[in-house]
This record gives sequence, structure tokens and C-alpha cells, in this order.
Amino acid sequence: MKDMKEMTGVTFNGSVTFNGPMFDIHDNDHVTIVNSEREGKKITEEKSETPAELQTEEARRLWDAARDAGWVDDGCQPLLSRSLSALLADRMATLLNIQNKWKVFESFWGMKGLRSAYNNALNQKQFDEFYEKLKNNIR
Repeated sequence: MKDMKEMTGVTFNGSVTFNGPMFDIHDNDHVTIVNSEREGKKITEEKSETPAELQTEEARRLWDAARDAGWVDDGCQPLLSRSLSALLADRMATLLNIQNKWKVFESFWGMKGLRSAYNNALNQKQFDEFYEKLKNNIR
């Protein structure tokens, strides 16, 4: 068996889904953690049906723009980090006049903590660049 030092540096090209115990990856845009638990506490939720607020004609146009930009998949699930997904949710909610934006997107995407992820994103250096892309693509 190889020494552990020789086994580091694994790279995945494409979408990868892990079903099982907690697997922590930071800033990887194409990894989904499904049904993971940390110390017996569930950290993801089941995805819900698309909420009515996200099925309007205007919402479909915004989803198409987000899909074309490579930010969501064909099922409108984010292909971004949690922080950037929160920025996308905020932008879409603003344009669609969604009042309970975090509840709507957390339920639809099966994510918790989008509000805190949004607040964290505001302090990241990638925020300005991505926010400009959002403003130009999602309008």
C-alpha cells in the first residue's frame, strides 16, 4: 500500500456526488454533499419541489441566464460554492420580489445557512468580480 504522503492531490474533473459520512471540501464548485451528518446533526436538507415564486415566466428567464452562465444545472441546482450560490439567490430574489428569499432558496436547493453564506461572501475578494457578472447576466 502507498504511503499516505503519496496519496494526496486527488483531482476530480466533472460533477461528483458523495453519499455517506461528512466529506469536507472547500471551494470546489462541482461537489455535492448529500445526506451527510456531522456529530449526528443533519447538515443538508432534502430538496423540495420548485416553489411557485421560482416558476414564473420571469424566473424561467433568469434560470436560463444562470444556466447559460454555468451557475446552475438543468434542474436549477447551483454549481457554485455555497457563498456564491447565496449571492445568486439574493440577486434572483431581488429581481423576482421574493420576500422570504433564504427560506425559498434553502428549501429548493436543500441547503441550510444561505444567509450566513451571503454575509461571508460579502467579505471575500471574489465577491466584487462575481457580483458584477451577476448584474450583467441576471437582469
